[in-house]
Amino acid sequence: MNVIIITGGFVDATFAKAYLEAESFDMVIAADRGVETAKLLNIPIDYILGDFDSLEPSILVEIKNQLANDDSGLILKEFPPEKDYTDTHLAIVTAIESGATKVTILGATGTRLDHVMANVNLLSLCLNHGIEARIVDVHNQIYVIDADKHLKKDKIHGKYVSLIPYTDCVTGVTLIGFKYPLYDMTMTKGNSLGISNELLEEEGVIKLDKGILIVIESRD
Repeated sequence: MNVIIITGGFVDATFAKAYLEAESFDMVIAADRGVETAKLLNIPIDYILGDFDSLEPSILVEIKNQLANDDSGLILKEFPPEKDYTDTHLAIVTAIESGATKVTILGATGTRLDHVMANVNLLSLCLNHGIEARIVDVHNQIYVIDADKHLKKDKIHGKYVSLIPYTDCVTGVTLIGFKYPLYDMTMTKGNSLGISNELLEEEGVIKLDKGILIVIESRD
C-alpha cells in the first residue's frame, strides 16, 4: 500500500501539485498543520492526527463538525502536546500499522532543523519494517538504504547525489557510474566524503556490504 504523509513543515505548493499528479496513493495521512496543506492542495484525507498545536483552531472545529455529520470514513486521532513522539513519528507508526509498503513524506523539511533531523532519523523506522520511505521537497529526495541501490539519471530528483553514513560505519561502499567513483570504501561519521556526487552514466549503482546510508538526491 502506497501511503503519503503530509506533515507540518514547508511545502512548495507548485511542486507538490505536480508531484501528486504524477503519483497515486492508497492512503493520505495528515499530521497537524499538514491538514492545511492537504486542503490547499485539494487532497482527500483518510487519517488526521496530532496534538494540533500548530493547526488553525477553526479548521479543527470544522473537521470535528464534519465527523459528527457524515460517514466519510475519515479518522481523527488527537494527542496531548506533552508526548514522547512527534506528530510525524505518530503518522509513520500509523502508516506501518495500516500495512504500508511505501511511504512518502511531504512537509518534513523547513525552518525547524530539529524536526528535519528527527524526520530523517525516522526513515530508519520504515527501513526496519521493510518499507520503502522517502522525504520529498522541491529541492531534495531523502531516503536510507542498507543494500545495493540502482539509480537512473533521468529519474533522480536532481543533479546531485550525496551519501551520508547513518550508522557509525558503512563498509564496502562502491559507486559505479558516478563522477567520483568509490571502490570498497569504508565510510564513517564525521566525514564529508560522500557529498555532491553526480551520475555520469545513464544508470549508476550504490553498493554496500554493511551499515546504513542516507541518500540525498538534490538540486539547487
